[in-house]
Amino acid sequence: MQEKKLRNIESGKVQRLTLAEQIDHVVRRSRAFYNSPSPGHLLIHCEIPVDRPPLPALTNFDLHGQLEEWLQALLDYYRPLWKIKNDLDDDTLPNICPWFGIAEHSAWTGAEVHLQETTSLPVPFIHELADVEKLSFTPAQPWFQLMKRGYEWLRHQQDGTFLLSLRGTMAPLDLANAIRGNDLFTDFFLQPELVHRLLEKLSQGIRWYFSHLLDWSDCVQDGKVFWITGGWMPKGTFGHLSNDATLLCSADSYRDFSYPVEKELVSHYEGSLYHIHNEKWHYVPLLASLPGMRLLEVSNDPNAVPTLEDLDTVYRHTGDCNLLLHGTSEQVRRHIAELRRRNVFLQISCRDRDDARDLVRLVRSHSVFRS
Repeated sequence: MQEKKLRNIESGKVQRLTLAEQIDHVVRRSRAFYNSPSPGHLLIHCEIPVDRPPLPALTNFDLHGQLEEWLQALLDYYRPLWKIKNDLDDDTLPNICPWFGIAEHSAWTGAEVHLQETTSLPVPFIHELADVEKLSFTPAQPWFQLMKRGYEWLRHQQDGTFLLSLRGTMAPLDLANAIRGNDLFTDFFLQPELVHRLLEKLSQGIRWYFSHLLDWSDCVQDGKVFWITGGWMPKGTFGHLSNDATLLCSADSYRDFSYPVEKELVSHYEGSLYHIHNEKWHYVPLLASLPGMRLLEVSNDPNAVPTLEDLDTVYRHTGDCNLLLHGTSEQVRRHIAELRRRNVFLQISCRDRDDARDLVRLVRSHSVFRS
């Protein structure tokens, strides 16, 4: 029955899937992707325009007193997309997690948060590097409590149609930039030993915080759904980790300050999920060599050539990493043969549901593992 349902979906016949069936399909293909020692495996995440209520501005909410109202608005925003994708059978699962923009990646350290309409920013609070010893990672921090409370509220809303995904965090250098500000980049030269101490302390905190994210999010067939991909990854995956601060420093600074602490950090896990940008590549070959890299997301910056139009550059700088790349359905059609040179998880904007369905069929027909 399951195989017949899958054939009907692939042939374009509408066939609703239960969440359990969606999980089985996605996990089977994802296991093949992450376990493969050879290239040619493709996964696909289709983004489809859908009629739904607009997401209210974050600035309309006092999250400490109106967290549940914000999360209800977030649920209302995602449900129409989950519904329209139910019969698509791409490589994502309906999921949600507490989301307030960017600041939740760092506010658990004790930072204040500045809300904007569509995101949030941490307010740097380490004004002297000597204050690093005063850093305390504790569940009593208000924004830690908001994440915990958010996961608990969303868990009570679960009705068999969605999963709780893992939100992710920052790499130590990115987190240091968030709580120290751009003074960090002169600290490299003026107070290098204190920078090393700050990064070591933050690495310890990241492991502590990530352990809570693991507890709060759903376990799905011995793995996790990650919010940044919408897909499933195997047990022991650490991430996602962002390190946007590397765009602002030299390759030597990344090598001397960030890479050693990242290498030690990821050694505590079986694999990692990492997020970078394609604006600059000077630090990427070393980052891509981090042990256990399961998936490297290369996002498109507005002033850079889109990754799907610049695959030679992407491949040249990223070793043999599995890649998460963004683009349009037409870009995938133009470059489908080149994409088979690596294992690639495609996160793609489609024109409509028919375009998405056709794209899923195309990707399946070119992937080593198709069912």
